[in-house]
Amino acid sequence: MQTNQQEEEEEDDCSICNESLPKLASKLVRMTCCGKAMHKKCHGDIYKSSMSNEQKNRCVMCRTKYPASEEEATEQLRPWVEKGKAWAQCILGQRYERGLGVDQSYQRARELHELAANQGDAGSQFALGAMYYSGQGVDQSDEKAREYYEAAAVQGYANAQHDLGVIYANGQGVDQNYERAAEYFEAATRQ
Repeated sequence: MQTNQQEEEEEDDCSICNESLPKLASKLVRMTCCGKAMHKKCHGDIYKSSMSNEQKNRCVMCRTKYPASEEEATEQLRPWVEKGKAWAQCILGQRYERGLGVDQSYQRARELHELAANQGDAGSQFALGAMYYSGQGVDQSDEKAREYYEAAAVQGYANAQHDLGVIYANGQGVDQNYERAAEYFEAATRQ
């Protein structure tokens, strides 16, 4: 089920070229200060231009200075998380998984990823799949891993497609199926 917020976020346009943005966070650059997003190419083109070093240390959209530490970067995300933005919940969840700018906590990572996954965020669906696959911060469950990987794979998340291929090739929580594994591996390769 999609929320209105997710539908709004899916309809985001690039802040630079005004073309539609891809749904997958891995295919775009999101500015955590102002929440604006742009294609990776548009972002790269801006920074290749003749900007001064001082300009390169600031957001091209809102001119906010980039965070000087992991802690500052984390604090920049918190208002977006409080607003219920799935992209911010996913990024902060990743920070808690790795202990970047926060005390490492798989429990908090899981909570944030669940919030984002319930809004349809493929990155968080993949992250939860990985947590259940490895039993990291949760009870290991091949079935839950498969469910979360499938949710992300349907959205074109290549890592989830690959990991589903592994699950089907090894018969982990499913009947072993090399044909289905090959389909997932091929889908991941096309990405």
